[in-house]
Parts: sequence; structure tokens; C-alpha cells
Amino acid sequence: MPLGNYTLHVDEGIAVRVCHYDESDPLPVHQEEKVFYTEEDYRDFLARRGWTCLREFDGFRNLDNMDDLQPGVLYRGTR
Repeated sequence: MPLGNYTLHVDEGIAVRVCHYDESDPLPVHQEEKVFYTEEDYRDFLARRGWTCLREFDGFRNLDNMDDLQPGVLYRGTR
């Protein structure tokens, strides 16, 4: 890269909170804040947990891709 002044633009990603549950208990075990920067990050996160998508905590909408996520919203994983 040649010498000079450059402007670096950093993608802030999208931060969401995800609830984790024990199979036998309807109450969340703990919450995790997660930041996704790319669709690949989102897919990898789901795959490592065996989930197919995230669902809004108080809703019925399944979110199959990162573009549908809303910052700061609480989600739960679905199989």
C-alpha cells in the first residue's frame, strides 16, 4: 500500500440479545449479546448451536437471514 492518508470505515454490525433455554424449563437460563458483521457470522452462530433460525422472543416471526434482525431486540434460537 503506498504512503498516504486513508479513511477506514468499519462496519459496526448488528447487536442482538439471544436467550438460551434448558429443554425442561420454559424460563431462559441466560442471555447472550451477540454482534453479527456478515451473513456468514450469522449462519455459523446458528450452525454451532444446531438452530435453523432465530425467533423474536415475544413474537412468532422466524428470522432466516441477518437482514431481518433488529438491533437490541431479544431473540431465541429455534430448531
